[in-house]
Amino acid sequence: MIFYFTGNGNSRWVAEKIAEYIHDKVVNIADIIKGDESIPDLSQESRIGFVFPIHSWYAPRIVVDFATSLQLNSQIYRYAICTCGDDAGKGMQRFSAHFRLDAAWSVVMPNTYIPMFELDSPDKALSKIRKTEERIPRIADAICKRARVWEVREGACPRLKTYAINFLFVKSGIHPERFHIEGDCVSCGACVKVCPVGNIDLKEGLPVWSDVCTHCMGCVHTCPQHIIQYGKVTRKRGRYRLADLLQNKK
Repeated sequence: MIFYFTGNGNSRWVAEKIAEYIHDKVVNIADIIKGDESIPDLSQESRIGFVFPIHSWYAPRIVVDFATSLQLNSQIYRYAICTCGDDAGKGMQRFSAHFRLDAAWSVVMPNTYIPMFELDSPDKALSKIRKTEERIPRIADAICKRARVWEVREGACPRLKTYAINFLFVKSGIHPERFHIEGDCVSCGACVKVCPVGNIDLKEGLPVWSDVCTHCMGCVHTCPQHIIQYGKVTRKRGRYRLADLLQNKK
């Protein structure tokens, strides 16, 4: 079974690609957290995988909390794949300290965190997707063989990123009150549907953000009107749609 968490589709796409090769069921962690699905019976599983994005060089807290809540047989093969725009720092090592891993991989996907970074150019984004697609059969083969593999790109100053910068990011870098709309909202509810933690409600037809945000920027990227902003920094930055890139790849 493969559990995934995603804000903008990158980790879901990787999870589904892996599942195509190893024929395991794919389960959205967000659906379980929001009560739309129950935790599947894991008693007969021989392997458990997690696929999730790196948020400030660590796994999203919702993933860590969910993984550590599972009661698993000690013989189950455990692996994780993280998606990141460049590197993962010590994120996977830290995750494994809470949820023991037998194997781990990082895969590079297009950047989506526009409060700090520009989007990749379409050519660069497609190049990242193609390279990851080429790696997936090898990763899937290793999973089927229950291989003990650790292929994680940590990058420069990994401990600083994961243990210091991530701490500051979680403590003081997430400000849901900075989300707002600039323009005419059509009350389509796309932002509500895409939020993986149910942090957005429509009130009098307009989106309102609560305080359980993971800062995935899914709402910003998904809005069809492009009117959701985070502070001022996202006004002049593009929006990410994986579906459009995959269409162009064909």
